[in-house]
Amino acid sequence: MSLPENNTEWPPKPWDHAYRAYAENEAWYLGDTAQLERIYRRHSQARVTHYRHGQSMSGGVAGAVSQFFWGRPVPTGQHRTRLHVPAAADLATLSSDLVFSEPPEVQLGETSGTTQERLNLIANSNPAHAMFNRMGELKAALGAVVITTEWDKDVADHAWLECTAADVVIPTFRKGKLVSCVMWTAYQEGSVYWRHLESHQVGRIEHALYQGTVNNLGTRVPLTERPETSHLAKLVGENAAIETHINRLTASYNVNMPTRSWRKLGALANAGRSDFAGLHGLFDALDETYSSWMRDLKHGGGKVIVPESMLQSPGRGHGAFFDESQEFFTGVNSPGDPNSIMIEQVQFKIRVDEHERTALALYREILRAAGYSQSAWGDYGASNTTATEVEDRDKASERTRDKKTLYDAAAISEQASVALEIDGRMFRGKGGGAYDRPTVVFPPASQIDPEKNARTIQLLAAAGAASTETLVKRAQPDWDDNQVAEEVTRIQATKQLPDPATFTGF
Repeated sequence: MSLPENNTEWPPKPWDHAYRAYAENEAWYLGDTAQLERIYRRHSQARVTHYRHGQSMSGGVAGAVSQFFWGRPVPTGQHRTRLHVPAAADLATLSSDLVFSEPPEVQLGETSGTTQERLNLIANSNPAHAMFNRMGELKAALGAVVITTEWDKDVADHAWLECTAADVVIPTFRKGKLVSCVMWTAYQEGSVYWRHLESHQVGRIEHALYQGTVNNLGTRVPLTERPETSHLAKLVGENAAIETHINRLTASYNVNMPTRSWRKLGALANAGRSDFAGLHGLFDALDETYSSWMRDLKHGGGKVIVPESMLQSPGRGHGAFFDESQEFFTGVNSPGDPNSIMIEQVQFKIRVDEHERTALALYREILRAAGYSQSAWGDYGASNTTATEVEDRDKASERTRDKKTLYDAAAISEQASVALEIDGRMFRGKGGGAYDRPTVVFPPASQIDPEKNARTIQLLAAAGAASTETLVKRAQPDWDDNQVAEEVTRIQATKQLPDPATFTGF
């Protein structure tokens, strides 16, 4: 899209629908419990009135039962134990770790070594790998990111890749392909919102600054009005744009997974799907489970109920207290029963097993629904696991990883090629230039815990559930077929040697 007109509603339709989902996912990703309370209390207030036994039940106890844990109001004067478990953030980190813990290699075909060296600076350097890890988390949490080509001769002597999360992007698609996009950054001063909009179009990048309100873009003002954008005023031309001099878009849309719920909503059909989609209720239930567990711990501290006659007053207006060191009390017999003392001990049960089993069941369901193996966060008490199950239980994560890398490889390849061409134009004499898209090769498997992998191989070997060749491939996933065959031959030769401990000669 081109830059919007003054006083445009922001975010514009239909993206306002997507941005409400982004805000909910971001609250879970950040663990912002205050925002979660605001979101779900607002949802509960918008609920249709419930009816029970012919009576209106909007709110109250009956209404609270049907609300999210984080949306239930706390009565004035009461304190409720509320604990947040960062399962959503852990899920986003898991996704990024599976895909980018071992970074991909971005390589050109037959070309000069200088050009590949420039590409290494752009896409194979440590900063690039760090960006990929950040990108993996953001796209898992919000459903998509945009990869852009950046350059600034005062910052670096080469172009580089950067990512921007979907919740600050307004993309424009044609036939499912990104044709332009606007990215924005907000600066708030009281009720005034300053927004810097950066519009990526084929051959140009346009910059603009608007002064408005929380839901309105407001009016366009000079870039010099904000210190964060003043340097851009020197770079843009008369049309407020930076010409890239290439017939390509300096932005690539990288989805996490294809959308489900938005597939019939026009432009939103290409917006991507978060790993959190459909899991908010499970996240909420997990928080409620742990909060209940902590409440049991507090109640389990034990209480002693004593009659008022056993309390001592330090003076008017200072309340009363019970002196635990006092040895003799008078007048504390139960009325009607002089042999009964009115002291009662209250000790609530701490339901550890019940809470733990519930929490682990929720964890397993979160992983299953997100497409990951149940072993991704631990074994969860699977003590009677067979060798075949050990082999199979990691496959869900591997399948999900393979699907995600399809989108990552396409977006990284496309924008790395653009960055290489920009690099050749903006840093002449240092390499770069227009070349075919590079290939993006991900390692065959994400980084595996050596100890866990050794246990798995041992179980498979003991059960006879895998051949020697399969075991070698699992132990050395980077080896080619020739290396695997040579190792199998050596292992078989070793097995044919007599055992020195039992060998008695011929």
